Amino acid sequence: MTAPHSPSPPLVDITILGRRHQARPDVSLVWVLYDEGYIESASRFCWNGTCLNCMISVTTPERQIPVRVKACEVFPSPGLTVVKMGGEFRIPRAA
Repeated sequence: MTAPHSPSPPLVDITILGRRHQARPDVSLVWVLYDEGYIESASRFCWNGTCLNCMISVTTPERQIPVRVKACEVFPSPGLTVVKMGGEFRIPRAA
């Protein structure tokens, strides 16, 4: 007997450098940045919080002052805005 499949939670709206995106709230922000094309070379990231290459600045509806965080330790939430990213990221081409 297999375990029942639980559906993914509803997507949330976030903003990354002025671009609106929908993201899964159960996946860390570094994976969202990867999926959306902001990470060109995955090998530059440790994906677990030790390398510090995923440092970004974010704001939330509750806190409008940017806070530096590790993208691998933050999860998308409604209204989350990425306002600054370090040199390990890139701006993806417009679709």
